[in-house]
Formats: sequence, C-alpha cells, structure tokens
Amino acid sequence: MMRIARIPWLFPLGGLGVIVLGAYLAFSSRLTIPTAAWLESYPLPALALTGVAGFADGINPCAITTLLLFVGALLAVVERSSNLEDVRQAKRYVWAVAGAYILGIFLLYFLLGVGFIEVSGLQRFGNTHLFTRLAGLIAIVLGLIMTAEYFYPNSPIRLTMPAGLHGLAHKWGRKTTLGGAFVGGVLIGTCTIPCGGAMYLAVAALIGSLPSKAYGYTLLTWYNLAFILPLVLLVAVGSSRAVLQKVSRLHITQRGLVKLGLGVFVVAVGLFALL
Repeated sequence: MMRIARIPWLFPLGGLGVIVLGAYLAFSSRLTIPTAAWLESYPLPALALTGVAGFADGINPCAITTLLLFVGALLAVVERSSNLEDVRQAKRYVWAVAGAYILGIFLLYFLLGVGFIEVSGLQRFGNTHLFTRLAGLIAIVLGLIMTAEYFYPNSPIRLTMPAGLHGLAHKWGRKTTLGGAFVGGVLIGTCTIPCGGAMYLAVAALIGSLPSKAYGYTLLTWYNLAFILPLVLLVAVGSSRAVLQKVSRLHITQRGLVKLGLGVFVVAVGLFALL
C-alpha cells in the first residue's frame, strides 16, 4: 500500500530535489572533484565500486533479454546432436559462439569508455571536469527515469530499446556463427545503450575525473569485465533448456525490481561522482 498510495506522489518532489542537488554539485564554482582524490587514495574500494556497478549493469533487462534469445538458439545446436561426442563438440561450439557475442559487447562498451576518457581529458577544457560534471548529472536524470518506471509502469518516458530496433536485435540475436555472433554482439550492444547506458555513464563520470589515464583504464577494464560476467554465467547455467526457462521466467517477473534497484544505484553513483 505504501508503494502504491504514497510513493508515486512523493517521487516527483524527491526526484526534483535530487536533480537540483545534482545540478548544484555539477555547476558549483569549485573546479576540482574530491571524488577523484578518493579514488586515487583507496584503489581497492574503487575497484570494488566499479566491479559492483559493472555487474549490476550487466543484469540490465535489455542485455539479458537478448542473450536469452541467443543462448536459446545455441541450445538448439546441442539438442540436434545425437551422440555424446557430438554433444561435447556442440557445447564447445556454444562457448565459442557465445564468447564471440560477448566479446563484441565488451569491445563496444570498452571503446565507448575510452572515448569518454580521452574527450574528458582534453586540455582545452582546462581542469573544469566539464564532461565529468555533465555525465554525472545526466546519469542522475536517467537513474530517476529508471526508478520512475517501477512506480509508473504506464509512463511514456522509459529507458528501453527503441521499438524499431527490436527486429534487428532479434535477428542478430539468433546468429550461431562466430562472425555473425560477434557482429550481433556489437549491434545489440549498440541497440541497448539507451536502455543500459545510464550506469555506464555514471561510472564514466567517476573515471573521467581521474588525472591518471592508466588508472582510469584499469578501472574501465575492470568495470567491463564485471559487466560481461552475468552474460558468461548465463551461458554456463543455460546448458539445459529447463534452467534457461526458469531464468527467463525469473527475468520476466522481476525485471521491474531490477530496474528499480539499478535506477537507485545509478543515482547514487552519479551523485557520488559529483561530490
């Protein structure tokens, strides 16, 4: 009753307050971002934060939905095998093709992060951390939109894959060749950026504030490895269709809570990046 009756009325007011706070932090007169000093002073907690954020981002509904389709297509290869040796070979093939798919997603997101780090470090912007501040503020707004989807399921404002790209994602999500899977990973990763890019933007704001690019790239690599870990685990547990069906049902029934949790986490990381 609390969720239905009270929170929807309080959410706009609270969300506006968070945006105002984020804007104040983003455009205050100070030029430095203390969070960068914290990241440099405490590398292990920084690795933990980026790892948790990457893993959480990896379970976003868009990435999991497309991989469920992809793993389902791969399992059809295994089920067509008639003897034990064929099954073993088919399972190795599943891992090879799934690895190509996941590698495509990994490289896409990694290169996006590299681009952000390079642009945010341009000398023409001095030490104002302009891109870091803008990225943190945008991430806060996107996180609030993700959170709002839980309380306002019929809202027209949603972070989701564009409707026109669903057919493309479905088509390439069914590719079971190495080259097709790699291209599919890149294309599907591109299609899911509007749905799952909020967390990445929030973490990019953190990484972009670091003066050391080597350290920034280390955190970026760690984040992206954690990001693909749920996909690797899904391929591992999806070796049987029964398990895959259970995961699919759980994904459908709990996707609202997943969006809520991710949204709150994105807002928290966005604010932390601007402190």
